[in-house]
Amino acid sequence: MSRELKFVSFWLFIMSLTQMLMAQQPDTLMKNLEYQIEWYVENTENELDYSELTEELEQLSKNRVNLNSRERDELKRLFFLNEAQIQGILAYTANYGDFVSIYELKAIPNFDSTLIRKIIPFVTISPYEKQHLKMSEALKQGEHSILLRYQRILEKQEGYLPADDSLLEVKPNARYLGSPDKILVKYGYNYKSQIRWGLLAEKDAGEEFFSGTQKQGFDFYSAYIYGRDLGKVHRFVLGDYHATFGQGLVMWSGLSFGKAGITGGMPHTARGLTPSSSSNEIYYLRGGGMTIGLGNFEISTLASHIALDAGIAALDTLQTNEIIEGLRNTGLHRTPSEVDLSKNIHLTTLAGNINYTGDIFKAGFTIASENFDKAFDYRTGLYNLFQQPRKSQLTMGADASVYLRDFVLQGEIARDIDGHLAGIFNVNFQPDPRLTLALIYRNYDKAFQNYHSNAFSENSGVYNEKGLYLGFKASLAKQVELSGYADYFRFPWFKYRVDGPSKGREYYLRMDFLLGKNAHAYLRYRFEQKEINISDEDRKLNFLFPKKFHNVRMHFDYQPLVEWKFASRAEASFNHPNAVDSRMGFLIYQDITWKPTRLPISITGRYALFDTDSYDERLYAYEQDLLYSFSVPAYYYKGQKFILVFKYSLNKSLNFWLRFASSIYSDRDEIGTGLEMIHGNSRSEIKGQLIWKF
Repeated sequence: MSRELKFVSFWLFIMSLTQMLMAQQPDTLMKNLEYQIEWYVENTENELDYSELTEELEQLSKNRVNLNSRERDELKRLFFLNEAQIQGILAYTANYGDFVSIYELKAIPNFDSTLIRKIIPFVTISPYEKQHLKMSEALKQGEHSILLRYQRILEKQEGYLPADDSLLEVKPNARYLGSPDKILVKYGYNYKSQIRWGLLAEKDAGEEFFSGTQKQGFDFYSAYIYGRDLGKVHRFVLGDYHATFGQGLVMWSGLSFGKAGITGGMPHTARGLTPSSSSNEIYYLRGGGMTIGLGNFEISTLASHIALDAGIAALDTLQTNEIIEGLRNTGLHRTPSEVDLSKNIHLTTLAGNINYTGDIFKAGFTIASENFDKAFDYRTGLYNLFQQPRKSQLTMGADASVYLRDFVLQGEIARDIDGHLAGIFNVNFQPDPRLTLALIYRNYDKAFQNYHSNAFSENSGVYNEKGLYLGFKASLAKQVELSGYADYFRFPWFKYRVDGPSKGREYYLRMDFLLGKNAHAYLRYRFEQKEINISDEDRKLNFLFPKKFHNVRMHFDYQPLVEWKFASRAEASFNHPNAVDSRMGFLIYQDITWKPTRLPISITGRYALFDTDSYDERLYAYEQDLLYSFSVPAYYYKGQKFILVFKYSLNKSLNFWLRFASSIYSDRDEIGTGLEMIHGNSRSEIKGQLIWKF
């Protein structure tokens, strides 16, 4: 049987199975988060630690937000709501008094039944009384948590094979310095999400541990102290933290889900100063910041001084002057060459933001100064002509939002030290409670530079792009929802492997079905076209060809019994890299979760089959993992994968997880490249985790 026929057969099997179950699993924010992480990794190939988001959802479920609060900062704890929705809640209570039922939210624009169902676990309704912090209580009655995690690849990889001294003398980077063990230790304290502090230590696989180049123990340490709603001090943070203001053109050091956030319900909403509690060794600031409230005004200031990995070179034989050859953002220090790049340079950031919030209007101004302690080397290549990194940067920008009943208008414009501009403008329109329309226009100069920019874009950075995004979300019936977008973009200057100005487009369409009380299904189609270099023997120069990519997915979640949950997916990709070749890939998997009501355990398993013509047709899928751990690997080549996750609750305070995953390839005898190579056709990983909360 051909693989195309197998794919169709499995698809039809899932459809018939769903008809038998006829059951909608309530749409949850955690499901949304899984979808957005999956999308983010698919588009960026960055597998990061997203535990900050799951930790916040967990704390929200324990310390719910009172919708009758008249405090904007309290409502902003619902970080999955946008500014217009928060403003709508405040306007409703100001005009009509306290909420009596959560379903009164239906009277507020931008709140539909789906969103209301999602936020129910995180909100409460009661007469609101502002709580004044008692420091003695905050220091004694909060929750402590300790997390210990261990993981490793079971097969021997090239970097850990025995090597004699003669080989290492000639090729010192031929082996990793440390063991294949990855270790994470994490401690946190939380009092009603108002007072928090934490400490984290991590060792990556291949890094040394309390020996050699890592005599201090772990390779990465992180700590923070955070306070919120302390009178005039709305927020303060010391240690590692994030800062997000405006639309992200001047200062946005945290994650941004981009298109996935818009379509998936996690909007690009600035949250000001927040702690960094993840193990990510990028996308954070180190120092301190504070936000002061003065009536309708908020004033934030921050300072950061952080060491970064980079390659450096001497300008003279005396090595008195050095330049930066390039930054390195992996955070890995496994070989002598990687250790040599460790913390070679320092970045100092000073920034401030002032914003005013009225009933229907919000405006802000942000300024950021960034200074490296060394200058950058000149980058070759035409695509780098307008992106020569500066030793010092100064960026300032203004943002504004207007909230009308059916319209939300938002925008930001920024200017760098050389006068190059970047701007973004978006409109959200709800002509009917069942229909929401969105428009986003962005225009980023090809020479715009700012290290901490992280705004909506198709490009890898906020520069050299013009684009128009048109999106919608519609409730076609009580149990059918349709969402989608069309995004058109142009790159006015050269890009890497694109020798000329280029353009592209992307279309996305998703239909969700609520099939009863305990089942949910969706169909998704995605198309992307981008111009890339193509070489031809008859031509001396490369020419641009519109590479096309299609993706189609069918996904089902269903729970026929209280103790059993199932998830099924069938997905295919079709790649047309040039005018001649056509390649395909497909993925099918089945998840099963058993959580007995009378036993303190849960077991989740997955069996997946995948087959792609090449790496370019790879497919990404979110995998069940340990709590606060995330796995969204790429499935490519031909093979199968098994996953088993076991959880045991020793008591209410102590929980243990164990995860085993194994991929077996049928079309190759070696997996991976370089020091990550496995001489065999299987790759297996084991993870264990213990969490104690008291």
